[in-house]
Amino acid sequence: MKVSEYYDMPIYSDKANYIGEVQDVVIDIDSGKILGLGFGSRGGKVTTVPYESVLALGDIILVESKRTMERTTVEEEPES
Repeated sequence: MKVSEYYDMPIYSDKANYIGEVQDVVIDIDSGKILGLGFGSRGGKVTTVPYESVLALGDIILVESKRTMERTTVEEEPES
């Protein structure tokens, strides 16, 4: 799956709760591995879910509900 295909995909927990849509993909530059999926940008804050918590990919992304999500500050890039 291409990284661009993750964007705007809905994320649901394994308890069938809607979490949000993918707005960002966190990638380790050295290894090229996906570390997390970001969603819900508000005031420069993005909530991320660790990629290890992804249970299934398809039309939606299914994640473990017990995994802790973290809020991180991101620099908003100016739109050109």
